[in-house]
Amino acid sequence: MPPGHRPAQSVPRARQEDEPSPVPRPARGPQNEAPRPSREAPKQARQGQSHRREPESKLSAMESRILSFEARWWRASGAKTQAISDELELTPERYYQQLARLIEHPAAASEQPAVVRRLRAARDERRAAR
Repeated sequence: MPPGHRPAQSVPRARQEDEPSPVPRPARGPQNEAPRPSREAPKQARQGQSHRREPESKLSAMESRILSFEARWWRASGAKTQAISDELELTPERYYQQLARLIEHPAAASEQPAVVRRLRAARDERRAAR
């Protein structure tokens, strides 16, 4: 067929064997929607809980970033201090406070086991030297 010409009737394209078949979407409606939490639920949950996280909870995005950041190696402490404020937008004091809390979190040990072991060993060594 010459370029620019189309057939009079549309010809269905043959399905390639390597093409995935379309996945049907679930119907939307009241029977398939998850119930939305009320605005009072978080307030009630906060009143009964302290600020500590539950051990089985997952890490937040910031906690994961802190662990990944700590996994990097630094040649100079000044470079690391500057990178803490530039990349994580935290003061070095706040960073190390969060890191100290984070190494006690079970999910942190499962996400970055080598980093957490190294940090715990360094902490234990400092405590023993006192």
